[in-house]
Amino acid sequence: MNDMDHTPSIPPVAARDAEPAVEERQDGGGRLPATTEVRNLRAPLDAPPLPRMAARILSRTLTHDRAGLLHPDYAAMVRELKTRYKISIRKWRTHMSGVAYELTYPDGRIKRLISAPRPRSPVSAAIFLHEVGHHAIGFRRYSPRCLEEYYVWQWAFREMTARGIPHDPRVVRHYRRSMYHYIKLARKHGHHVPHELHALAHWPG
Repeated sequence: MNDMDHTPSIPPVAARDAEPAVEERQDGGGRLPATTEVRNLRAPLDAPPLPRMAARILSRTLTHDRAGLLHPDYAAMVRELKTRYKISIRKWRTHMSGVAYELTYPDGRIKRLISAPRPRSPVSAAIFLHEVGHHAIGFRRYSPRCLEEYYVWQWAFREMTARGIPHDPRVVRHYRRSMYHYIKLARKHGHHVPHELHALAHWPG
C-alpha cells in the first residue's frame, strides 16, 4: 500500500457514570468485554457491504441542499449507527478528538459510549465513525494498539465510502497524524510494529 491508501484516530477519557463494576477502555484497563457471539452486535471486520446494502445506505444518508446538490445526511447516519451498535453519546466534543469505551455493571448490563465531534463535515464524520468502529470491531481484538487503530480506521473509511462521504485531505491528514502517534507509542514501549504500518510511521506534516 502506498502512503495515501491509509487515512486518524483519537485517545480515550475516563467515564463519569453510575458506578459501573468494570470500565472497558481503549487503553487496556478493565475486564475484557463480552464476546461478539454472545452480544450479537459487532460487525465482521473484513466484510464489505453488499452492493444492494451499500446502495440503500447511500440513499438513506444523502439529502438535497437548497441548490439541489446531494450531500450526506449526517444526522440520519448518527441515528442509524447508534441504533445498530446500541451506542450512547457521552458528549459531543467541540474539538477534533474522540473516545470509545464500555461500562459493565454488577447486574451484567453493558453500556457502550463514545465522545466525538458532531458530524458536520468529512473530518468530523471520520472521527465519529472511527469511535463507532471501536464498538463495531471490538476492543483489544488486535495487538499492538496501533494495529487495532489501523483496522478501526479501515472500517470507518468503508462506512464513509458507502455513505458518499469523501476522504478529503483533512481526513487523510488527521488519519496519518493519529497513526503516527500510535506507532510512535508502540515503539516507545518496545512493541513490534507490523510491516503494513511502516508507511505510516513518518510525521505527515
